Amino acid sequence: MRKLNLFAGMALAGLVLLGLTATADKTNANFTATSTNPSNTFGSATLTMSNDKPNANDLVNVTNLVPGDTAARTVTITNTGNADFTYTAAISATASTALWTDTTNGLQVTVKRGATTVYTGPLKNMALAASGTIAAGTTDTLSYSFAFPTSGTNAMQGLTQDFTITYTATQLAGSAK
Repeated sequence: MRKLNLFAGMALAGLVLLGLTATADKTNANFTATSTNPSNTFGSATLTMSNDKPNANDLVNVTNLVPGDTAARTVTITNTGNADFTYTAAISATASTALWTDTTNGLQVTVKRGATTVYTGPLKNMALAASGTIAAGTTDTLSYSFAFPTSGTNAMQGLTQDFTITYTATQLAGSAK
């Protein structure tokens, strides 16, 4: 029996060697290919603006104002970025004198964009709706006509009223690129 087991083991080993030899010269080949999209980038736009009267008192610095006085000024808004935008303007003040709070006898303003009046009324209520599109590298000019009405009262003597106009740019809606 032992010889039989030995013979069976040798036969099995022979078959395994024969099978390995028969498959050793065969390869398993697969074709492959690759393709790439190299060096792709996204670059975001820059939304910046400036105006030609950026410092304190650049727009208005009038003293000894009396009822009936007016002051005409312009401000040029420049799109210094590379994205088109619209902009709005709003006014604020630190002091709150009768020149500011009296919406009838206090300071008044008319604002024009070209020949179009975009606001007229009390200075304290000034708010400008969104402009038209200001393309990158272009400008828009606003004309301000400030007035101290002739109806100004004696209670308005010796007052100083500050104000700040803030221009806020908003990008145009995004689009398919």
